[in-house]
Amino acid sequence: MEYLEVFDSIRPYKDSEVNEAVKRFIQHPFFDQVTNRLFPEKSIDELKKSLSEVSSVKDFQKVMMYPTARRVLDSSSEGITNDGFDRINPENAYLFISNHRDIVLDSTILNVLLFELGIDTTEVAIGNNLLVNQWVTDLAKLNKNFIVNRNVAPREMYSYSQTLSSYIRYTILEAKTSIWIAQREGRTKDGDDQTQQGLLKMIGLSGGKDFYENYAPLRIAPMAISYEYDPCDVLKAREIASKLAGQPIEKTPEDDLQSMIAGITGVKGRVHISIGKIVDEKLQEIREIKNKNDQMQALADLIDERIHKNYKLWPNNFIAYDWLFENRFSDYYSKEEAEKFEDYLRNQAKMFSADFDELKGPLLAMYANPVKNKLKVEGLAESEL
Repeated sequence: MEYLEVFDSIRPYKDSEVNEAVKRFIQHPFFDQVTNRLFPEKSIDELKKSLSEVSSVKDFQKVMMYPTARRVLDSSSEGITNDGFDRINPENAYLFISNHRDIVLDSTILNVLLFELGIDTTEVAIGNNLLVNQWVTDLAKLNKNFIVNRNVAPREMYSYSQTLSSYIRYTILEAKTSIWIAQREGRTKDGDDQTQQGLLKMIGLSGGKDFYENYAPLRIAPMAISYEYDPCDVLKAREIASKLAGQPIEKTPEDDLQSMIAGITGVKGRVHISIGKIVDEKLQEIREIKNKNDQMQALADLIDERIHKNYKLWPNNFIAYDWLFENRFSDYYSKEEAEKFEDYLRNQAKMFSADFDELKGPLLAMYANPVKNKLKVEGLAESEL
């Protein structure tokens, strides 16, 4: 049996499968609807003709995904800035572990920037709960997404986790392709980005017993993404408020689809993406920790520290912190910016038929928590914010 067959339920499409998948993709009614919205000036027939000639994942990204993503970002943001990409050697593959704010765009922005730098794009972990139909599934697997099953029975979880871990290691070390994965399952709803130990344990299942030899070859690159505005902020705040009230919302595939659309099309303001220092130089120290759980927590803390340190904090973050905790950062924003932010939040609540006063606490917290986390980074002076 070919080694890759073990990963058939996980992996994206291979080049040999692209042509057949593209045929399904362009024949689905969703294709015309999406294309009309994103490229109103383009002929759908011409785009279908170009796509029908695509025979590789790389070509699909060049013809469809890059121009689509760039169009979305240009129309819904005030620009993408970045730093830390000089830490990336195009000859190497990396495991990008990232804070997770938007279902689609966190990894998309990384891949847009890599594409523009002439560096191979990453494979991206995506939950199977988001694959709401065959069209979305084809789009995801054509665009180098690999599938993480969120519905594994408890008795099968260890075996499944081993397979997923082996796939990640195979992709980075053998296929020489980088991977993007969120630091936790699902988006961070409250802006308090923390890496889950369970994720790191899963990644390590396919490695050896020696901690350093297990994790160092993966070249873990902490990634921080900072949105000036979160288009899904009210939807997230509603979930938090419902949970606190003891009435958690049972999300449906339609809810996930609404969040995807809102995240893609909604106003984001400025966006910054930062690649932190690769964690390998600290792994030797963590290796000396005897307790395995403490070892995993030390690695999680290291990744968190580098994500938090690389946040780009916007005036909205400081405003929310001052309103929620103490008036500490008034020099970082103007009165006009504070009024603009409040108007934005009230309009967001109205757009989603929500009560601003009921959601004010969780809304402010999700914008304020990045400030709290950056302040916690050891040795950080306020002047460095």
